[in-house]
Amino acid sequence: MDRLIFLNDRIVDAASARISPTSAGLLYGWGVFATLRIVEGRTFDFSRYWERLEQHAARARVPMALGFDDAQTAMARLVEANGVREGRARITVVRGNAGVWRSGAERESEILFFTATEKETGDREITMTVSPYRALSTGALAGVKRTAMIENLMAREEARARGFDDAVLLNERGEIVSTTAANIFFSERDELYTPGLATGCVAGITRHWVCEIARKMGIHLVEGSFRLQRLRSAREAFLTSTARGVVPAASFDIARYELKKSSMTRVINLEFQKLLHG
Repeated sequence: MDRLIFLNDRIVDAASARISPTSAGLLYGWGVFATLRIVEGRTFDFSRYWERLEQHAARARVPMALGFDDAQTAMARLVEANGVREGRARITVVRGNAGVWRSGAERESEILFFTATEKETGDREITMTVSPYRALSTGALAGVKRTAMIENLMAREEARARGFDDAVLLNERGEIVSTTAANIFFSERDELYTPGLATGCVAGITRHWVCEIARKMGIHLVEGSFRLQRLRSAREAFLTSTARGVVPAASFDIARYELKKSSMTRVINLEFQKLLHG
């Protein structure tokens, strides 16, 4: 992470940043967040990420501490102050005054912007397994990018302990939702499939653009509910996220995908890179 952060209304050194010890965000993990890609010194598609963050904050009952214009200006100032050309940014909004532990000094909410200077992660293929943990599609915060996502971290650690990079999450109906930190796509013949939002998956921004690219290219895209067998028998699969971009899957448990034949993944990634750097 870069040295400077934006906290509430000013840019400060991360080492000197302070929030109330009785903040609901700290005590209960009550908050929402968004991760953005920084490309050539600018944040990619800031308005779409901010709109989703506002929607998720409303669902999680987290007051927004900034409006769009002030937030966009603050992010641009922070990216410039840290000298970031290529990297990531994260916006975190946490509830301040809530619960039984209150000092009276808490804000309604706290908003923090971080940046991290780094190159794109590239397209190293991912190995996947199925997680023993389940996602609840009917929960009040299903599909919300919230700060308390311990189950996802546990699922990822469990998968890595077995030698895999990531884990596929299923919901209570046994439908594919996503991996622990990415949306998932797979193809059969000339059709592309991805879990629909009703499964409980996050409406990822990279997912949105991949869907748009597929439609513009005339690829038949199906958003719906799918069982694990569809992933096992797929011709190819790939993951999408801000951090990863579009990255191919090498395998799912014992099923392996022939990466040389993953033509849909390659062409969609190429178009996404054009969009990202355009």
